[in-house]
Amino acid sequence: ALVPDAGTIRLDEHPMKGRRPHQFARYGIGRTFQVPRLFRRMTVLENLLVPALARGSKRDGADLRAGEVLEFLGLAALAHQPARSLSGGQQKLLELGRALMLDPSILYLDEPFAGVHPRLLDQVLDRIARLNEQGHTIIVVDHNLDAVRKIAEQRLMVMARGSLIADGPPDRVLADPAVVAAYTGS
Repeated sequence: ALVPDAGTIRLDEHPMKGRRPHQFARYGIGRTFQVPRLFRRMTVLENLLVPALARGSKRDGADLRAGEVLEFLGLAALAHQPARSLSGGQQKLLELGRALMLDPSILYLDEPFAGVHPRLLDQVLDRIARLNEQGHTIIVVDHNLDAVRKIAEQRLMVMARGSLIADGPPDRVLADPAVVAAYTGS
């Protein structure tokens, strides 16, 4: 676990410094990885059941929730396919689904648009926007500023070389000369 250099991390008044990943999940934080970490030999449905059952959900409830998540993500027709047969974008959606099985209030999405075919990108963007409308806090880390622009409504933070270079309303941040220079290499 990474320890902050300064300050504190609190979630609903609970100190989070030094907590392990499963403890963050218990406090309502779900996450995805840049490279999906799926159980490739398991089916799409089985991949969704793992986090719910590991958390102690009953099988009937987990099956019902998995069906809802598959419908929401547009993956219901693929429920019994092995995860290894999915496209890159479908794998990203499945990993998002696994996070949703934990019913998080905060979702941290690491490079959700990387390697996603343009036809599937709109579906991924739509699902992220819908989750935000449903009350989930969404934190997206991605290099695809065109995609980020479509979902960032209130606040956008841009980092370059490990430092924050802009923070504020998306239109202002995307027009910031430091951001333009960082992304165009000028």
